[in-house]
Amino acid sequence: MIDLSRYDNDDPDFIFTIEIIIRYKVDKWKPRDLYITRIDNWFDDKWLRFSGKIFSGLSIWKLKDVTVPPFHPNRVVSCDFYQLGNDSYKKQELIKPLHIIQTSKENPNRKIADITDNGLFIWFSSNSKTNNIGTLMGYLGHDSECYTFYISLTGDKNWNVHKTIGISTKEIHDILGTTGKRK
Repeated sequence: MIDLSRYDNDDPDFIFTIEIIIRYKVDKWKPRDLYITRIDNWFDDKWLRFSGKIFSGLSIWKLKDVTVPPFHPNRVVSCDFYQLGNDSYKKQELIKPLHIIQTSKENPNRKIADITDNGLFIWFSSNSKTNNIGTLMGYLGHDSECYTFYISLTGDKNWNVHKTIGISTKEIHDILGTTGKRK
């Protein structure tokens, strides 16, 4: 079972909500590799498929050959790596860090497909108690394809959907509704 650590600055209801969504995606897709990364604060949807900046600060987002979002390692609070074996996920040592220090020009070369051919990458924001907003972003890399989604939730009215990309609000409500969580 995958449970997220709780920090003092996390709203427990936010963590509970995103755990449900993560478990649903893991059960549905059954990736071999699972990376769960906690980022030090809220991040917006511009990070989805963001690869970096090139040529005098020109930002690029990739639709193909999706890359690891270039969060600076000092923003990474934790990164846990799990692998599927015997129908359950076991936490493994992360041999190579997912987020590294490199130039922005090098970021577009860190392709998800080069890390795994069957993996789910999850990033979520910490500090949800203070910010009253939280983020969950996911990339499913399978063979050479990469499916991505972004969810922003607000603490108003029990962590409701604020914004989505790549996943519908209805799907999120269905996921949360099937687990007994209030809509």
